[in-house]
Amino acid sequence: MSVDAHLLAAVPHGIWVMSASGEVVYANPRAQQCGAGQSWLSAVHPQDAEAVRREVAAAQSRLEPYELTCRLRVSDGSFRRHAVHLAPAGDDRPVRWIATATDISDRDETHALLETLVAERAQAEAFRSVIMEDLAEGLFTVDGDGNITSMNRAAREMLGWEEKELLGLSAHAAVHAPARSGTARPDRECELRRIGMSGLSVQMVEETFTRRDGSTFEVVCSIAPLSRGDGSSGAVITFRDVTEARRAELEARHDQKLESLGRLSAGLAHEINTPIQFVGDNTRFLADAYRDMLELLLVYRACMEPKLGEVQWSERTRRAQEAEDKADIEYLAAEIPTAVSQSLEGVERVASLVRAMKSFSYKDSTEKSYADLNEAIRTTLTVARNEVKYVADVRLELGDLPDVLCHRGDLNQVFLNLLVNAADALRDKDGRGEIRIRSAVQGSTVVIGFADNGPGIPEEIQQSIFEPFFTTKEVGKGTGQGLALARAVLEQHNGSIEVHSTVGTGTEFVLRLPIDGEPGTAA
Repeated sequence: MSVDAHLLAAVPHGIWVMSASGEVVYANPRAQQCGAGQSWLSAVHPQDAEAVRREVAAAQSRLEPYELTCRLRVSDGSFRRHAVHLAPAGDDRPVRWIATATDISDRDETHALLETLVAERAQAEAFRSVIMEDLAEGLFTVDGDGNITSMNRAAREMLGWEEKELLGLSAHAAVHAPARSGTARPDRECELRRIGMSGLSVQMVEETFTRRDGSTFEVVCSIAPLSRGDGSSGAVITFRDVTEARRAELEARHDQKLESLGRLSAGLAHEINTPIQFVGDNTRFLADAYRDMLELLLVYRACMEPKLGEVQWSERTRRAQEAEDKADIEYLAAEIPTAVSQSLEGVERVASLVRAMKSFSYKDSTEKSYADLNEAIRTTLTVARNEVKYVADVRLELGDLPDVLCHRGDLNQVFLNLLVNAADALRDKDGRGEIRIRSAVQGSTVVIGFADNGPGIPEEIQQSIFEPFFTTKEVGKGTGQGLALARAVLEQHNGSIEVHSTVGTGTEFVLRLPIDGEPGTAA
């Protein structure tokens, strides 16, 4: 049997020609790099060797071509996955065999990456459940034309509609009752549409919504403009029924939480839409690239098929070159690493948001439990990133804290209020501001501070800021309940909150919490 050594040397696959006894009589340069001695099986990974020997023996006893996958040693001494094709050579007796090995590690890694991206995409979808389906308040989103694009469970239950019945319909027509005269309320009078499409910041309004059966109920709405990843606009509308006990203290707390959720919903939706969009684009590109590379690989293998017989080397190379040109190898080699890197970055961004939101949405039981408040602060900062990143740099000075007996969910809300207030105070500052968050232990008490270098609070109103409904923000930009809620929560924890502020220098809110839930003393 003669072997065209020049042809076999140029093929990017390991090729062994073996006698009937299994002894190697020829190995091309790629095969020689595997370090195989008397048999190509000596290049097989020790953990794969026994199974491979059994499969090869069974195939050779049948005198039939056979293909298997295993790990083979390569030039640097490491092992990579290969597809090995064994076939009898010619009609000579005893029968000789040809083994061809093709490195498929990169293909397997691409498969694994695609599976990972799909799994992370599913995890990102789970984020929607955290922020929408488990939310006690009603929430729906609208596009730039005011048409409903999604609706959560609470909204469906309060309005009496199924989501599929309202998708694509005008939110104004779906939730607003006709005027007393029986005529429809003009679209221009719809506060939901006017505010949501204005591009302004989050605003709170009181509204009357209509259920499917025609009955009405009073709601407080938070309307937040929503900038989507594809450049289109819309709004997030969060609402709750305040027909009963609307002036009670519990309602005041929920109003404040609603304002925060409105701000977070828009920010988080923006934060997650952008990476999901380019992860999706890159995943589709990688799928196409994998198909092109697989087609090229199949052409390579076809060029090496024994059945081609005496086909000239020039014809084989022509076919291979034509397949390479079709696949555009240079372009794929340049773009695939970039697509993978961007996708992994986007996946991590989404995963970190999902983790943070799950942690932030921690549901307290009626009993207090011990919690890591430093982690709660970091989680709040991740969730509120969109509120802060455009106006300030955040500096964390977190000391070593023991776990604190508390209602973590309530403290998450307090931390969020203080962080958002600090960001709001810096919005009109020339240049970027700074927010400093510190924590430390003083005796049996944990001390946490939220400081900003904003305009400060005049001394004459510093004590009034903790009163319900007192706010220094413009009309429509705050309910005046955030600091009142913070003080109430701290008092329930036998702690305290105080403010230190100098006009023109900045403000710091200092929280003191007993570690074990009982009134403590500072060192």
